[in-house]
Amino acid sequence: MCLAVIVLLVLGCTPPSAAPSATPVASTDAAIWASLAARPLNLPVLAPGQACPRATGATVNPNVGLALGSGPLYPAGARADGTIPFGGSPEGGWYFAKVLWVASPSYTGHALIRGHQIDGPNEVRFENGSDPPLELRFDGNPLGDGWRHQPSYTRVRAPGCYAYQVDGIGVSSVIVFEATLEN
Repeated sequence: MCLAVIVLLVLGCTPPSAAPSATPVASTDAAIWASLAARPLNLPVLAPGQACPRATGATVNPNVGLALGSGPLYPAGARADGTIPFGGSPEGGWYFAKVLWVASPSYTGHALIRGHQIDGPNEVRFENGSDPPLELRFDGNPLGDGWRHQPSYTRVRAPGCYAYQVDGIGVSSVIVFEATLEN
């Protein structure tokens, strides 16, 4: 009986609740990024001496350079033969290549891009710094006609055969490229 009276008093003294608010975008985004990051990398592995199974470059949008992969997210800035030239003096041991990521109008969500060397031990990293991030979060900016883009840098330590894994909502693809060093 006393407990019931206490509960009624507490409830009666509680100010009226405000209308429920929408879930903040940040927590929704955090859940999406966590879900995408939880997907394991599932990249091919090459035996020593095996040829790099590079994706071929194609024009997917006339406003960007050659892009690799079958989409709906593509790295642009590669050559037709699936090579990406890396250069510059290495920052913290990391060479860089400018890569423009584009998403076709059929894909409107976030995407997480990660990678690794598939014929050796090296990681793929992104953006700048002596300890660049292991992943790139694609949100995309309008490019026109429903396409989105996001400029970035891909970082590698050495030439070789590498693969990106692109994970999005309902989408996962692997794009193989060969990193070449050029000045």
